[in-house]
Amino acid sequence: MSPIPACPGPERLAVAAADVPGLVEGLRCFADGLPSPRWTAGRADGAAGRTAWCFGGHGGQWTGMGRALPGWSPVAAEVLAELDGLLPGGVTGPLASPPGAGADGPGTAQPLIFALQVATARWLLSLGLRPDAVVGHSLGEVAAAHVAGVLTLPEAARVVATRSRLLARVSGGGAMATIGLDRRTVERRCAGTPGTVVVAAHSAPRETVVTGASDAVGALVGALETEGVRCRTIRIDAASHSPYVDGVLPELRAELAELSPAAPRVPWVSTVDAPRAPTTDAGPGPGPGTDSGPGPGPGTDSGLDPNSGATPVPAADTGPKSAVGTGPDPTTSAAPESDAGTPGPSALGSADYWARNLRRPVRFTEAVSALADRGFRAFVEIGPHPVLARPIRDTLRAEGVAAPLVAASGHRGTPEPVSLLRLLGALYCRGLDLPGLPRLPGRPDRPDRLDQPDRPGHPGRPRLPRRPHHPTPHPPVPPQERQP
Repeated sequence: MSPIPACPGPERLAVAAADVPGLVEGLRCFADGLPSPRWTAGRADGAAGRTAWCFGGHGGQWTGMGRALPGWSPVAAEVLAELDGLLPGGVTGPLASPPGAGADGPGTAQPLIFALQVATARWLLSLGLRPDAVVGHSLGEVAAAHVAGVLTLPEAARVVATRSRLLARVSGGGAMATIGLDRRTVERRCAGTPGTVVVAAHSAPRETVVTGASDAVGALVGALETEGVRCRTIRIDAASHSPYVDGVLPELRAELAELSPAAPRVPWVSTVDAPRAPTTDAGPGPGPGTDSGPGPGPGTDSGLDPNSGATPVPAADTGPKSAVGTGPDPTTSAAPESDAGTPGPSALGSADYWARNLRRPVRFTEAVSALADRGFRAFVEIGPHPVLARPIRDTLRAEGVAAPLVAASGHRGTPEPVSLLRLLGALYCRGLDLPGLPRLPGRPDRPDRLDQPDRPGHPGRPRLPRRPHHPTPHPPVPPQERQP
């Protein structure tokens, strides 16, 4: 089950499947020009030379996720075993058991999503792979902070346990949905919808997440769908990033007060304090109460120094925080800030930071744009199923990034050993060396080659299947390897 380099040089091929017959079938599909999740091909153009690891939030969970990972990767198993003692309810038991009632709720799903993100990241690190930057979306910022070295694993687990428990307390009656429109248009539509519904995330230039009361979110989604707007409801009954969480923020801040965040060893691009991207949509600007303050002024560096391990100083957050509610911002306290009015580096990963993370809109598209401005073309989403791939591609397209690499570590219904090896294949095909490539079981001397005769005149290189004169139908990919 290893990616198979077809030949050295600029053009590369990688095939991954659950067994050798699957590998042979993947090669035949490639030779016949048939699409298949088993093979990946590309030009080693160096796109994978600077890679950002991205960690998604709620919504990627699926029944059976993570079950194949501990038995395949001792490194991942060790991380999951450690988290068993750090997260209420444990990890390995819930992953191996059928889901019960409330499996999609934040108190159950979010600790498991975090555990798989951290275990997968630790496996990639064990292979010698290193991110050049990390970025997280909502819950995913906790895993990003840990991988960046800002939080220890016990500290990160405490943030997730506290955050998910308090969010579960205010669950019931809330809803979230993804809307295929730019944030300013969505802000105007939220303002015209009865009830509480606000923008929760700027995911892409034309993808915005809304949150609020379930009836208000449902009314907005229903109205937009009748107009032909693409909408998708997120499987959660809690309204994070909205006034619904204001009541638990003081408790969250108090329970996380003893965190001691360290300086990042890997650049971490915040999606809480990320700079606001220039608005590209036409039409009037946002009305009163929208989250659209000014970006960084002259002389400020709102982005990331690729030569430094430090997180960028985030832009000032001067605009109002939501379309609903008045009075002081409940996400802030008396924590010191820099002279420019922006949180200093020590504030990143603090209790106040995680209060802002739960309450304020997620500025994911702004963070991806900042990375694109600094030459990043490879983005790897780490989690059980991709929830950020479309927003990343849409943002990079708007930024004019040519031929980016957007890959994911997990896919719904696909065992982790298969999906992770496909990820390695995608990185390899775009020029990344894989010093710690996993070995095929039973073949320690040939970690990345088929059990096939060597090609004449090319020792060590397997003979590829010949292209048939009349291609025959290929059997479908087995259900256990399917990748939506």
